[in-house]
Amino acid sequence: MISVEEVRAKALELGWEDVGITSASIPEEDIHSYLDWIKEGYHGDLAYMEKQIRCYPQELLPEAKSALLFITYYKQPRHPFRADAGLIASYARGRDYHRVHRKRLKRFITWLEEKSGRSGVARGFSDSTPILEKALAVQAGLGWFGKNSLLIHKKFGTFILLSGILTTLEFPHEVKSTRIPRCGTCQRCLDACPTQAFVAPYHLDASKCLSYHLIESKESLSEEIRKKNPGYAFGCDICQDVCPHNARKPLSICSDFAEDSGIGAYLTLEDISQLEQAPEELHGTPLQRRGVKGLKNTLLR
Repeated sequence: MISVEEVRAKALELGWEDVGITSASIPEEDIHSYLDWIKEGYHGDLAYMEKQIRCYPQELLPEAKSALLFITYYKQPRHPFRADAGLIASYARGRDYHRVHRKRLKRFITWLEEKSGRSGVARGFSDSTPILEKALAVQAGLGWFGKNSLLIHKKFGTFILLSGILTTLEFPHEVKSTRIPRCGTCQRCLDACPTQAFVAPYHLDASKCLSYHLIESKESLSEEIRKKNPGYAFGCDICQDVCPHNARKPLSICSDFAEDSGIGAYLTLEDISQLEQAPEELHGTPLQRRGVKGLKNTLLR
């Protein structure tokens, strides 16, 4: 049997900062919260969020018994807004984390199969797969839900990315008691949000979120969103920058997220002109999701 200690050692070896193990089942409380969120229409135009398969891991991997959740820490330097350029959110300045995760997950699954002597025992995921990974991470004891709806890790705060593995192998685990609210009376994230996207603590209306408009939405930016955008070209870090759990945290040492591994911290109209001639430069970066046309639309005022 593969031990928890071996799992942790392998995860750290492959570049993750932390790992948790839990059962391959989403808590009923989280399923109900998710369905209510969809019913309220807080997912905006993200129709793919309506797929309820994300509530039932066994539909992704039949007979899945355990879920391994991995933490990737990506925090980059905090930069000021500039009048001549749009700021890029911290996570998106380097390589596309999906690619980083896929490489690690493939290696981890190969290791699992070799150690167990069985094939087809696992399936990896990294937020493009329909699964409520934050709920699993809380259940695995990796952190708790903050008022900004993000997972707050006990050591790394909110500048983290989740990935994981569903497996038919069984591992010892226990349901951790990290669901207890730990934000106290603080609501800096709610007060700082430039688009007032939080309808209440722990409840985000994604259709109002700046990141939704600058990353996911296919619509042109409305005049209202343009006026409320303090200067981002892609994504938004505001509710994380003001969070006390992120104060005095060191920067990530992972080179994949460094600014010189991707587009960098800023994007100008001159950069857009160059990208129009060579759009392939966006390949392998998170900004590829928005595309040159979408990025140009954001920067034009």
